[in-house]
Amino acid sequence: MNRDELIAKFKAMPWEMWLHRRFPPFVTYLMMVYATPAGFKSQGLDGQFPFSLYDTDDWYGTPEMFSAAAKEAEHFLKQKDIFVLTRQCEDILATARVEIPKLYESPLSPRESFEKALSYIKPGNVYIWVAHASEAYYLPRLREVLKPYVPAEELETFIGDISFPSKKNALALLEEDARAGFSTDDLHKKYSWIKARGGFVPGYSLEEMESIRNKALGRPSEHRHRPNVPESLQSLAREAQELVYLRTLRTDALYEMYFLAQPIFDRYAQELGIGSLGDYIPDELLAGKINKIPHEHAIIKDNEDILVLSESIISFRDVSHQEVKGVVAYKGFAKGTVRIVHTPLESQRVENGDILVTNMTTPAYISAMHRAAAFVTNEGGITCHAAILARELKKPCITGTKIATKVLYDGDIVEVDAEKGIVRIIETYK
Repeated sequence: MNRDELIAKFKAMPWEMWLHRRFPPFVTYLMMVYATPAGFKSQGLDGQFPFSLYDTDDWYGTPEMFSAAAKEAEHFLKQKDIFVLTRQCEDILATARVEIPKLYESPLSPRESFEKALSYIKPGNVYIWVAHASEAYYLPRLREVLKPYVPAEELETFIGDISFPSKKNALALLEEDARAGFSTDDLHKKYSWIKARGGFVPGYSLEEMESIRNKALGRPSEHRHRPNVPESLQSLAREAQELVYLRTLRTDALYEMYFLAQPIFDRYAQELGIGSLGDYIPDELLAGKINKIPHEHAIIKDNEDILVLSESIISFRDVSHQEVKGVVAYKGFAKGTVRIVHTPLESQRVENGDILVTNMTTPAYISAMHRAAAFVTNEGGITCHAAILARELKKPCITGTKIATKVLYDGDIVEVDAEKGIVRIIETYK
């Protein structure tokens, strides 16, 4: 399919906003490259994430995309199960932690060091798509097999509870190390990357890590109660737990590797006489082509075809509403002042009793989540970070609204009805 045909095909598709991510073109392009059959093959898998669209800060999806991805997952999970795939992702990160720092003092040229660092980062991109496709496959299965055992109104919460992973993510390990007596310096060396979500972003400062350490020491460790699962379904529940763990691991691994590689990337950017490499396509840089991608751009992936466009192909929609709807992740009611949060730094503005409204939460938001009365996110479902934390903290939570950060404004007074999955505007901010 030629360029014009591919653009016309994608413009005609019924896209809906899926995930809001302000990724640099460098990061998004590599993700797309490793969603292809060739990318999956690098990890011993016969499969792919069939097609995808990133357009100016947002990922877009269609029902057909998720259906096709679920079929791919059903196929590749027969080749390697979710536990094997998780171990492969862990191995990629373990290798990168050892090998990338060696390049800091390497005699290799800046270009050679850049290319070598990329070789450690690239395979990790496959697991972004492995997890997305696997979730599209597992969730319908879980809903179907659990129907005879769980009341319909409790099904989604039950799936979220049994899917909570037994393995600890990076934030949990940070807090565990803080309670074990790690110094602020030691925690900073090991975990400062947690703030660097999306690549090409600074990590935590020493002062921020000191604050995180003190808050962790002031919070008791939490012991989670798991609901009983019928013996015949326990194997499936363990697979779901591994998937939820992989969902966090894959992004943590990618962001940590990008963080480790920043000194190498900065050195190569200096040699090229440009600013951040994030605004460029890595393959073009290696080919000697210095072409800065504008903020408004689109990247199309259709099977093996990948196309980078210096313009948007999505028409903006009017999002004037008096309410937004989403998925109930934890039931309850709350009324409070909207606090829109786009970055971990902005989360410091959340005060006790505020309604935290964001694209999605990450471990860097946890302090704000303790202060907030309820959480509302554009993205996610019953197994996302916000849903998991909501059940732990027993706070009302609505996920997957798609448009909450566009409809609601800082200072609005809203009612979060997490029985029906509706956020109503009671009073707009003047």
